[in-house]
Amino acid sequence: MGSECRTAVNDEHPLQRALKDAYMSRGQLYVSFYRAIAKRYGGDVAKSILKEAIYEWGAGLATGVAPCAPANFAGLDDVFFNSPDGGEMFQPRIGKPGDHGVDAHFLACPLKEAWIAAGLSDDEIAMFCDIASSADYGTLEAAGFDISITTWTPGAEGCCALKIRRRADASVR
Repeated sequence: MGSECRTAVNDEHPLQRALKDAYMSRGQLYVSFYRAIAKRYGGDVAKSILKEAIYEWGAGLATGVAPCAPANFAGLDDVFFNSPDGGEMFQPRIGKPGDHGVDAHFLACPLKEAWIAAGLSDDEIAMFCDIASSADYGTLEAAGFDISITTWTPGAEGCCALKIRRRADASVR
């Protein structure tokens, strides 16, 4: 048993595995919170509460991204797109940064992997991708960018696609 266990656990660097496990646990936590709230107040209320809380949590992470605002889109490569591990977990495909913005498509997501592993349906996974996108909205809007996210839908490649743009005004939505 010992060698099989070590082999399965040590397929990648221990810190990389721990980081991915932490992200997957976050995905599981979203499901647990959603189900507990939905049981008492219904699915629409649960989704709304999660999106609000996750947005606020994401906004609290904006300090690491804010120095790139309003228009250092190339700077987002290291502090956002390829964070926290050089792009290994999320596998971003990043477009050429322009004067007004940059687009990126994430080909992998440990949150989505957690939902697949938990046996969620494609529709449930799509719903949780929409909920989880609130973190990126919170981070990037609080940092000073405009953002549009196309979340994963059944049959789509990879995961979410982001369009980050220079904010037209200085207010946060």
